[in-house]
Amino acid sequence: MKTARKGTGIFQVTATGVESHAGLAPQDGASAITALSEFVVAAAAVAAPERGTTVNTGLIRGGSAINVVAGQATAGVDIRVSSAAEQDRVDAEFDAITVSDPRVRIEIDHAWNRPPMTLNAASAPLLDLARTVAREQGRDPLRDTAVGGASDANFVAALGLPVLCGMGAVGDGAHAQGEFIYPDTVPGQTALVAGLLGRLAEPLRG
Repeated sequence: MKTARKGTGIFQVTATGVESHAGLAPQDGASAITALSEFVVAAAAVAAPERGTTVNTGLIRGGSAINVVAGQATAGVDIRVSSAAEQDRVDAEFDAITVSDPRVRIEIDHAWNRPPMTLNAASAPLLDLARTVAREQGRDPLRDTAVGGASDANFVAALGLPVLCGMGAVGDGAHAQGEFIYPDTVPGQTALVAGLLGRLAEPLRG
């Protein structure tokens, strides 16, 4: 049962340089690709795994031709944080990154996609109820955990409302080509969700 998830940032970084012919006048160009490469390396250093903060540049695009000094390049950067304080630190440190060629302009779209999710006061009783249902169904003690992935539960928790997450099928290899589930876990997970919903509906049935 997932009761804590990291907040996520999906930043877009754009480097705008000066195009020139790579053979005839390379000195006239200011490579956006070179500058963006410098930025990506510096951005990776902003990560602080001991604080729960990771930085991953997952997409890079740029240039117009092999024989042209690149005039523009972009990078998509995935950021995961466990606290609002880390969001502020990442914002400040990204803005402080500089590149060696002053002719290249770096622009950063700070797009924080989801706030961190924590086990709030409203969710704790819901977790206790889920554990009770699991015990009544003869399951092993239901554990809760914090993970790096985000979901819409992040938004619900931030509103102070009760929410649990990760109640679907059990598997591994998320987002990889070999992602899979264990089919034999589906009945048990379905029973847990149904049992929990049934208990929550009891007051409505009188």
